[in-house]
Amino acid sequence: MKNQYYPFFVLACIILPIIGLYDGVFGPGAGSFYMLAFISIGGLGIIQATAQTKLMNFSSNIGGFVYFSIIGAVNWEIGLTMACGQILGSTIGARLAIKKGIKIIKPLLVTVCILTALRLLYQY
Repeated sequence: MKNQYYPFFVLACIILPIIGLYDGVFGPGAGSFYMLAFISIGGLGIIQATAQTKLMNFSSNIGGFVYFSIIGAVNWEIGLTMACGQILGSTIGARLAIKKGIKIIKPLLVTVCILTALRLLYQY
């Protein structure tokens, strides 16, 4: 009989580090992959998965920022512009998730994942 914490162990120790590695190497679509992992393996609902995804993306971005700051490769003008866009997008996305829930997020998530996969296949 499986332990009830087994899915969270797999998520935390295997899946999330793999997505983090992908985020560090490639980047695009990592949030969608986090979301899929939290829903399918973690068993979270849309709102909880969205919140956790925001935390994972933020953590990954902070890690990248620290690394690139240490090696002196930060373009502040581009970075601050992107940060403003991310804050705006996160705010709109969180409000949309709370207001519309699964009706809008699930089709959007599937579409983004498929488009990201197709783009990566095309580039390869």
